[in-house]
Amino acid sequence: MAFVQVTLIKFKKDTDQSSIVSLEEGLKSISNVVPGITKFEFGPDLKIEKDSMDFALIITFESQDAWTDYRAHPKHSEFANSAMKVIERVERVQFNT
Repeated sequence: MAFVQVTLIKFKKDTDQSSIVSLEEGLKSISNVVPGITKFEFGPDLKIEKDSMDFALIITFESQDAWTDYRAHPKHSEFANSAMKVIERVERVQFNT
């Protein structure tokens, strides 16, 4: 069984493309900060529906303990705090597969 977190992001209205590229680079830099991350996917919304969120992450972990380690890791915390400068809203869900 794997533990998965899905994160949906809504950017602030004035967020430009270079800020989104920087966010993607930051995500790449934290995609393997702890053992136990088995898959780390992310990307912008395709804008098929007008009321969708702007960006999504799907991170698969070996266990909930690996997720806990990831959430507490200083590099993750630093990135998350920095990313909030361009983020209006974040929604998360975790589940077992």
